[in-house]
Formats: sequence, structure tokens, C-alpha cells
Amino acid sequence: MELGLSGRTVLITGGSSSLIGSETALAFAREGAKVAITYHRNEEAAEEVANRIVERGGAARIVPFDLGAPDAASELVRSVVDWSGGLDVLVNNAIHWPDSGPGPLATPFDQTVGWEAEFDANLAGTMRVIQAALPHLRAAGAGRVVTVSSVVTERCLPHSSVYVAAKTGLHGLTKSLAWDVGPDGVLVNVVMPGWVNPRFIPDELALLIDEHVRATPTKRLPTAVEVGDTIVFLCSSANGSITGEIVRVTGGY
Repeated sequence: MELGLSGRTVLITGGSSSLIGSETALAFAREGAKVAITYHRNEEAAEEVANRIVERGGAARIVPFDLGAPDAASELVRSVVDWSGGLDVLVNNAIHWPDSGPGPLATPFDQTVGWEAEFDANLAGTMRVIQAALPHLRAAGAGRVVTVSSVVTERCLPHSSVYVAAKTGLHGLTKSLAWDVGPDGVLVNVVMPGWVNPRFIPDELALLIDEHVRATPTKRLPTAVEVGDTIVFLCSSANGSITGEIVRVTGGY
């Protein structure tokens, strides 16, 4: 299948900070794309992914980026366009977590203080990146946007209210935005992974993941490679009509 991604410029936010981000970057690299990835704190991890992108046949650039900073989105897009001369694909993978780290909040919503920063970064921060990128994606004539979500938005966890509210807001944005940019050839979708097969399973998540596997028709977790390949297809010339959709990569969970 011809994907038509050779030489096209791809921006992946959070491209070095998760399995999905890095595997998606490598999948684009295999198609000969120019791939810009962002990092928040771990520049070394970003450099490692960039080296692997080059090894797979792509060009690479790393850019520091804070999803919660109001002016960061325009600066990020400007940096990528200056590097490559344009922008064809945007993959929104970056997530802002509270200080307690990835996962549900430590307390119920009614006892949570300072949740506004997490909500603003995950919803408005991602919207700012999309808004900054859209003029360039329109100019490309066949621009693509994929926002990475989570099955948690449908099968919620305790204390996940803020994260779920932000992510479902992006679902609504995607469905509406498809109408705004469709006439310009820009396709906009959400990819919703299930629990992705992790490098290691923390003890506090082991029972939850085991339950997930037992409730999945495939009896296994999806892999980050499978999620990345789905994103690449949606962003390729092979996809001409899928837009405004939530594409689930969950093994049927």
C-alpha cells in the first residue's frame, strides 16, 4: 500500500515521552517522513528517539515544549515550519499530568485543589497546537490531524474526572473541526488506544490490566506499534475519507 508520506513533515507532541509517541515517530520514519518530536524535560530520551528516526530512514528534529504554557504552541509550530518549510501532519500525543505522575488523581474531584492547570493543558493546550498548525495544514492541501485519546474516557477510573473531561472535550472538537477543515482537504481524527502493553506493570495496576485482558476478545493488550501504525494510516494518502471519527485500538475492549 502506498502511503505517500515520503518527505512529508510530521509533528508529534510528546513523541519521546511514551511508547505510543516513540513508536508512532518510528512508523513515520519508516515511510521516509521528516519527523519533529517534542519533549518536556527529558532531552536525552528525545535525542535517543531522534537517532532511531534517522536510522529508520527519516529526518528528525527535537523541540522543547510545555503543553501548559500559553505561548508555547505558536513557537513550536514556527520552529518546525522554519526547519522543514511546511507542516503536513500533526499528532497530538503530549499529556500534562499532575505532580503525582501519570494516572488518576490521588483524591476525588471534590477534594482536589489546583486541577485547573491539568484541565487547561490537556484541553486548551492541545487546542492551541491545533490552531497554530491549521494554516500550514490547510496550505499542504492534504493535511492530517490525529489526537491520541484513551479508553479511560469511556471506561472511567476512580478520580479520573479532570483527565476524562479534557479528553472528551477533544473528541467533540475533532468531530466539529472535521466540518471546518474538510473542504480544504484536512482530515481530523481521534485514535483511542486501550491499555497498551507496557514495558513494566506497576503492582497497583496489575489487577486492573488483568481484568482488561480478560474482558478483551483478543485476550491480549494492543501494542504501541499497532497504535502507531493506525495513526500513520489515518495520516497517509491511503486515507481519503475517514474524518471526524474516534478510531479504537483496544482489541475490542
